[in-house]
Amino acid sequence: MISRLKLRFIFLLIIFLMIADLQGAYSLQVPSFMAITPSGHFAGVSAPCPSLSEARKSATLDVVRQVLGAMGISYGYRAKHYVRGNVRGEGPQRNVEETLSGTAKGIVLGVERNIVKSSWSKDVTGKYVYYVLVRYPQKMIAKMKRLSIGARLIVKLILVTGNEIKLKVSEVNGVAVTITSADIKFRKHNRFSKIISLFVWKIPSVVEHKSSIAIDPVQVCGNSANIQLPVTDRRKRPTDYLLGAIIESNATLNGYDEIGRLVSVKLEI
Repeated sequence: MISRLKLRFIFLLIIFLMIADLQGAYSLQVPSFMAITPSGHFAGVSAPCPSLSEARKSATLDVVRQVLGAMGISYGYRAKHYVRGNVRGEGPQRNVEETLSGTAKGIVLGVERNIVKSSWSKDVTGKYVYYVLVRYPQKMIAKMKRLSIGARLIVKLILVTGNEIKLKVSEVNGVAVTITSADIKFRKHNRFSKIISLFVWKIPSVVEHKSSIAIDPVQVCGNSANIQLPVTDRRKRPTDYLLGAIIESNATLNGYDEIGRLVSVKLEI
């Protein structure tokens, strides 16, 4: 008869072989581009995830973090690892939650579109691990940095007539901006309104008029362009002098940049 010691040895040997076989079935297959990443590319790897779609998203997020670092943009990243199980002895489940928050506004576009290689495998727990190789050359990084800084518009008053305002608008950060409309605000402060309203007739202390004007789209990107706006006559009338009127007006140019963000610039006129 086989001794108890031999039975125990055989049993442990079988368990060892089963574990070894299981590890072989789920051994990670790391692609070569993770060891040697081509110039102008970024290689990303995911955290172990319960689904393939989550693993792909995690690997893409890894590339986004690397691009933000290359741009010099600071960001906040947090990964929460936890294991779940129960007293019935069911296998523990390891999960990872990732969050990425920019402490400065960083824009990274085109990562998904520029994936040139990808692969996945499973670890010993059966979780998915995803690998991606993304083509992201220096010119793309420079573009994202420029977009992250954003457009800057400068507007200058060139000419004011009785019914027209001519402005010169410039963009200085190299971000394309399209100007599509203008808001004109006209305000008249009648300084003597209280005295006149007390003894003669009621005069409002403030008269305000607002208007919005659609203009033919004007695009600027590191250059300047002239814009003409029609306005009502801003000259003082004789009654305005009697009322001690002070006239204020301003124009706000509105548009959007090359990735759809709203842009505006205001000028006192």
